[in-house]
Amino acid sequence: LAQHVFNDPRIQEARFDVKAWVCVSDDFDAFRVTRTILEAITKSTDDSRDLEMVHGRLKEKLTGKRFLLVLDDVWNENRLKWEAVLKHLVFGAQGSRIIATTRSKEVASTMRSREHLLEQLQEDHCWKLFAKHAFQDDNIQPNPDCKEIGTKIVEKCKGLPLALKTMGSLLHDKSSVTEWKSILQSEIWEFSTERSDIVPALALSYHHLPSHLKR
Repeated sequence: LAQHVFNDPRIQEARFDVKAWVCVSDDFDAFRVTRTILEAITKSTDDSRDLEMVHGRLKEKLTGKRFLLVLDDVWNENRLKWEAVLKHLVFGAQGSRIIATTRSKEVASTMRSREHLLEQLQEDHCWKLFAKHAFQDDNIQPNPDCKEIGTKIVEKCKGLPLALKTMGSLLHDKSSVTEWKSILQSEIWEFSTERSDIVPALALSYHHLPSHLKR
């Protein structure tokens, strides 16, 4: 959803002077995140290790400008760390917006901002999204055996778009029923995590990467 908002033509019409998308993930280090935001805005690498220098550059880029910043996949539940980043973003013009995506309700509460809870996809939408990536066309009628296995894999994705896209892309290059069945019966599906149901799908995708891409 955040990607659709970020790329929506109406956002272009809103005349944001600056747009940036930053992937945050687990390691929420205030300095690293701040520097990554600066790099996303300037579209260049910044090797500075001085927080004040990075802060100054970011202030220069944002002062008086209307910006849209997406912080994607945030896991930090520490309010002080969050504030350490926010204090470097207060120089934008009125109408600036920050969107943070997370799979944790605790993180959303920490941010103390308006929350938009996304529901899991409905069953028919799940299959269409999976099939679009597995067959490059959700209207193609797959091998009946593959479709039966694919339906069970879709169920394991629990309505999560990223899991569905990941599994669909993984199976796109696997044409045999045996390969599909191997994915379905993998023990990785039993891997549990308190944080997210997306982990098994990502782990499976990584497991099937060529060895040179795992490094």
